[in-house]
Amino acid sequence: MSLNRFLFVCFLLPLLLLLGAGGYWMYLHQDQVRIDSSARRLLDSDPRSRGTFQKINEIIPNSILVALEIENLFSDQGAATLAKASNQIKTVEGFVDVKSLTHSWRPLRQGFELTFQRFIPETATPKEWKKIREFTTQFPLSRNVLVSEDARYAILICQFERPLPDHAAKEAFRREFMDAIHEVAPETLAIHVLSFPFVEAEGVNAVTADFQRYLITAGILIFVVLLITFRSWVAVFSVLILEGTGVLILLGLFQFFDRPVDIYSGILFPLVGGLQLTFVVHYLSTLQQAGKKYSPLQAARLAFREVFPPSCIAALTTVVGLLTLAFAQLPTLTDFGRIGAAGVVAVFLFTFLIPALLAFGSVPDTSGTDKKPHKKPPLPIRGSYGFSLMIFSFSLVMALGIFNIRTDIRAVEFIESGHPIRESLELLNNDLGGTNIFQVFVDSGKPFGIQSPRTLRYLEDLRAYANNLDGVTDAYAYSQLYLGLNQIWDGDPNPNGELPENPAKLAFFSQLLNASPLMFKDSFVDKESRSGLLLLRSKDMPGKQYLSMLKDFMSYAEAQAPDGVTLHPVDGLHSILEGDREIVSNQLRTLALTLLLIALLLTLLWLSPKLAGLILLANTPALITIFGMMGFTGYPMNSITIMVAAVILGIAVDDGIHLVSAFRHYKKKGDDSETAASEALRRKIKPMACTSTILAVFLGLLMLSSFPPVAHFGILSAFGIFTAFIGAVVLLPGLLSKS
Repeated sequence: MSLNRFLFVCFLLPLLLLLGAGGYWMYLHQDQVRIDSSARRLLDSDPRSRGTFQKINEIIPNSILVALEIENLFSDQGAATLAKASNQIKTVEGFVDVKSLTHSWRPLRQGFELTFQRFIPETATPKEWKKIREFTTQFPLSRNVLVSEDARYAILICQFERPLPDHAAKEAFRREFMDAIHEVAPETLAIHVLSFPFVEAEGVNAVTADFQRYLITAGILIFVVLLITFRSWVAVFSVLILEGTGVLILLGLFQFFDRPVDIYSGILFPLVGGLQLTFVVHYLSTLQQAGKKYSPLQAARLAFREVFPPSCIAALTTVVGLLTLAFAQLPTLTDFGRIGAAGVVAVFLFTFLIPALLAFGSVPDTSGTDKKPHKKPPLPIRGSYGFSLMIFSFSLVMALGIFNIRTDIRAVEFIESGHPIRESLELLNNDLGGTNIFQVFVDSGKPFGIQSPRTLRYLEDLRAYANNLDGVTDAYAYSQLYLGLNQIWDGDPNPNGELPENPAKLAFFSQLLNASPLMFKDSFVDKESRSGLLLLRSKDMPGKQYLSMLKDFMSYAEAQAPDGVTLHPVDGLHSILEGDREIVSNQLRTLALTLLLIALLLTLLWLSPKLAGLILLANTPALITIFGMMGFTGYPMNSITIMVAAVILGIAVDDGIHLVSAFRHYKKKGDDSETAASEALRRKIKPMACTSTILAVFLGLLMLSSFPPVAHFGILSAFGIFTAFIGAVVLLPGLLSKS
C-alpha cells in the first residue's frame, strides 16, 4: 500500500467521519455558543472609562448619547434641526425620554413658585440667540451636558426601555435608531452616537468579520505552506480536517466551561490551531521521511515513537504557560488560561489518537541509518561565539525599549482608529468635557444635613478648588442647584450663579428643591438629603497624573471637611489605577511562574538542570524582543498584550525541546557534544522552520483584527516566535556543542 493510500484509509476517512459527527453535534447545540462583545467586558481593564459610563447609566438608565454637529446651533434653523432630531428619536420603538436643548426644561420664577421653559425657544432674534448661547454654554446643567462649551455640538441624552436579549435584537435596535437619526444628516455636519447596546452589536459584527477574514487568509496561506511541505493532497486535506475538528473541540470547551467567546478568549482559536498544526507537521514530516525506507505501517510506528515524546513535552510547557494565566487575578486572563490549557490538552490527545492506535507493534532496527557523515559542523556551531555576540548585542538594543513600556490603560485603544465608536469616545473626551468621572459621596451624618448652609458652602468650596486643578473640566455637586435657583430668583445674568448668604433664603430654596422635578436632581442627593454626590470630570490623562490630581483634591477635601461630614470615594482611590497595577503585577507574576515551572518540568523529565537552563537561555532573546518591541512601538501592556510573554514562552521552547531530544538521542549513541548538536540540527531544522513559520503566520495574521490590542498581540507573537526560532537554530546548537 502506498503512503498516500495509507493516509487516505487510516487518516482522511476516519477524520471525515469524526468531523461530520462533531459538526452535526455543534449544529444541534449552536445556540449554546455565545459571542460576548459587551462594553462592560471591553472596559474591564479601564476603571476610569468604566466608571464614566456606569455613572451615565445611573443618571439615565438604558441611555444613548447623540452629539450633533450643527453649523449654527443657536439660530432658528439650528433649533429646528435639533427639534427634528429629538422628534425622530421618539419614533423608535421603546422610546422613554429624550433630553436636549429643545426637549429639556429649565426653571423660571413665577411669584414664589417655579415654572419651567425650554432651554432654547423655537425662534428668537439674533440678539436673543446671542444671549441664549452665552447662558446655555456656561450654565452648569447644560454646559457639556446638553451642549458643548464651544456651541459646536448639541447633545441628546436618549432613554429607551426595550428588551435586547440577543445580538439580533441589538443589531435591529441599532439599525432602527441610526435610520431615524440620520433623517437629519443633510442638516448637520456630523452625527456621533454612543451606546452600550450599539457597541456590543458592532462588536459582534466586527468579531464575525474578523473571523471570516482571518479564516480565508490563514486558510489560503497554510494550504500553500502545507502543499509545498508535503506535496501530497491527501496529507494536506488530512491536516485541514484535523484543524477543523480542533476548532469544534475548542468550541465544545467554551460550552463546557460555560464561557462566551470574546475578544480576549477568541485568540485561543489561532493559538491552539497553530499548536495543533505543529504537532501534525512534525508527525507527518517524520512519517513521510520514514515512508521512503519502510512500509507505511512501520513508518507510522517509527514516526509516533520519535515525535510523540518531544511533542508531549512541548504541549506540557505550553499548558504550563497557559495555566499560569489561569491563576492570575484578572478574569480575562483566568478564562483564557484555563480554557486554553484544556484546549491544548484536548487537541493534543485528539491529534495523536489515530497515530497512537497505529503505533502498536514492533518497529524495525534503525541503528546506523539515522545519520549521514558530514565533513564539518553546521555554520551556527562553527561560528557559535560570533553568533552569540550578535544575539547578545541585538538583545541589549531591544532591552532599551523595556524602559518605555506603557501600562496606562485606555479603553478607547481597544477600538481601531477611525471607527465611529472611537470617534464618539474621542469627541466625548476632547470636546464634551472628558471621559473621566471621579465620584465622591459627601455624608453630612444626619437627615437633610446636605441642605445645611455649612455643607452647601463646603460643596461650593470643593467645586472651586477642583475647577482650579490642572485637567479638571468641571465639578458637579448638589449645591449647584441652589446657585441656579438664586440666579433665577434674583434675575442675575451671571450663568454661574452664587450661593445665597441668607440662611432663610437657603431654607426656602431647599423646600422648592424638595418639591420640584429639577433635571438630574435625584442623581446628586439621596431621599433623606443626608448625603450628596460630588463629581469631578476631566479629560483623559496619564494614570499617574490622574491619581496625583485626585490625591491632591481628596487631601484638601478631607482637611476642609466640617465636623461630622465624611467623604466616601466611590470604589476608593485604589481602583483608579487598579487596571494598570494588575497588568504589571500579573505580567511579572505569570512570567516568573512560567519560567520556574518550565525549568522544573524540563529538569524532571531530562534529569538535567543544565539542558533545561540552556533552552530557557536560548529563548531569553525572544522575551526581550517582545518587551522591547512594546516599548519601541508604543504598544501598551493591557489585558490582551499582557498574555504574550507567558504564552509565547510556553510555545517558544517547543523548537528547543525537539532539538534537545534529538541531541540526547545522538549522545546516547556515543557521539560527542559537537557531533550530536550538528546531527540534531540537520535532522530537525526543516520541521522547526516549518512549524515556526506556521505559528508565526497563524498568530501574525491577528494583525488583521479590528481590535488594536489583538492586532498587537499577533505582531508581538510573530516576532517573538521568529526570535525564538533564531535562538533555537543559532544560539542553542552552539550552547549544546559546548556542553
